[in-house]
Amino acid sequence: MANNFENPEKFAEIAQQAAERYPFEAPAVKLLAFSENATYLVFNPHTQEKYCVLRVGRPGYHTLEEYESEISWLRQINDYTPLVVANPIPAADGSFIQQIPDEATATIYFCVATEFLTGQTLENDNAPDAAVRHFETLGEITAYLHRQTEIWNGTKNIKRFHWDTENMIGEQAIWGNWKDYPEMTPETEEKITQCCAIIKSRLDKYGKNPRNYGVIHADLRDTNILVDGDDIKVIDFDDFGFGWHLHDLASALTFIEDREDVPDLVNAWLDGYRKVLPFTDTDFVEIDTFILQRRIQMLAWMASHQDSTPVQGYMQGYMEGTMELVDRYLRLFA
Repeated sequence: MANNFENPEKFAEIAQQAAERYPFEAPAVKLLAFSENATYLVFNPHTQEKYCVLRVGRPGYHTLEEYESEISWLRQINDYTPLVVANPIPAADGSFIQQIPDEATATIYFCVATEFLTGQTLENDNAPDAAVRHFETLGEITAYLHRQTEIWNGTKNIKRFHWDTENMIGEQAIWGNWKDYPEMTPETEEKITQCCAIIKSRLDKYGKNPRNYGVIHADLRDTNILVDGDDIKVIDFDDFGFGWHLHDLASALTFIEDREDVPDLVNAWLDGYRKVLPFTDTDFVEIDTFILQRRIQMLAWMASHQDSTPVQGYMQGYMEGTMELVDRYLRLFA
């Protein structure tokens, strides 16, 4: 997998070229985040007016059709749920997706601009009971999204990844191979391999049907929720695709799966989800499976992004926590 952090100057150059295609006065760009893409604030450096958020996709990660699918779903969410998402903004020529060529490498960068949404992320709420409240909110938001995709005929036209077991933790997974994680030892690899086999077997039996599998956000964490008064706003749809609904619960727990309060957070998420959609016992028994699958998926992601300073922070203690979850899972299901 290509490393996003090899040439940040190139992404900034591409972002500036894309920003100049929009009807903004004197647009400048400021980096907000690097992940599977580079995200920039487009603003006026003289007046400090914030124009939009511009995302520069990593070459080869998404196709033009996949970006078009994202725009289609964003419009549906705004029209048919109580949630708010950032509407795509057209360039001066009316197009929503900018294709910026890099002649030196014969590479095309896809860029999408969306509204700048105001509000504070849930993660900035540090009240003592904040985590539980956040997860109840996350569960409710997730159910609204799942309900919308269940009734939307347009999902048949969506072109996006399938976040199934093979694409998350298989040998050719989308984010790379978890075995490449730098702290991997023969013993840990053997145990995780055993878990992967159990996960695959259990999810093969769990199956895929319209009730448990469909279009999902796939990264619905508190960092991707903005609260602005009574408005709940959802951001960062770059990973959205097809997957099990329970993957959205597992994703909400990303990086904190080994915390002692996880059972409370899961119960809060379920309380929120059940406000909108039912949740069955069949789903409940596989929660541990989805949580561990996500944890292993993130081993691969961090292995391919370990040059990033934020990722290096996430990696501290991550393997130790992962093996606690692995040992627990093997006790339960091996």
